[in-house]
Amino acid sequence: MTRRWGPLWTALFVLACFAWQWLVHSAVADRQSEPIRVALMMLPLLAAACWIAARSRHKLLWTLVLVAGAGTIFLLEHQERWGLAAAYGLPHAAAYIFLLWFFGRTLRSGKEPFVTRLARRVHGTLPPAMATYTRRVTFAWCVFFAAQLAASALLLLFSSLDRWSLVVNVLNFPLVAAMFVAEYAYRVARHRDFPHASFFKSIQAFASDGALSKNAEAR
Repeated sequence: MTRRWGPLWTALFVLACFAWQWLVHSAVADRQSEPIRVALMMLPLLAAACWIAARSRHKLLWTLVLVAGAGTIFLLEHQERWGLAAAYGLPHAAAYIFLLWFFGRTLRSGKEPFVTRLARRVHGTLPPAMATYTRRVTFAWCVFFAAQLAASALLLLFSSLDRWSLVVNVLNFPLVAAMFVAEYAYRVARHRDFPHASFFKSIQAFASDGALSKNAEAR
């Protein structure tokens, strides 16, 4: 029974996430009532407060950061009605800056690239060709993260808030999923003789990487 319901719950979770992102986008575009806008602004702040209370090792520092961020968000909302965009745009930018730094630092000389480390966790030893390939994939993810940041900044500066929100709030996760799928498809086609891990196993290894978790918890 549990296995039968597993895909259904996954599909419902994905749909709920998409519906949530679309609700945020419509609120940023000023197509929702004021109470909904305020509630949507509060939720990221409450989530950050819960994380600080439960996981952060530097509670005072991050509490001050949270208070400063909350003040900035509500000031922007009061003066320019940009508070909701800031409440979701700042975490989006912070997440991609962190990922760009985290992946990029593993490309330095003497370091093992992040994707190479994940591949070794799944497969054990890697042939030289796959070690080279996984290094290039790590670099490709860095390019993806940088492109997300650049697109967000350019849309915010030179386009409408509606289009910026469409990319940041609605297309964000589909673009990440497309990157995973494209890399997996290319890897299977390019390295047919190598025993490939399943697509979902690759995502699980990415999500459960110990170093990534430790960096997040240390903040």
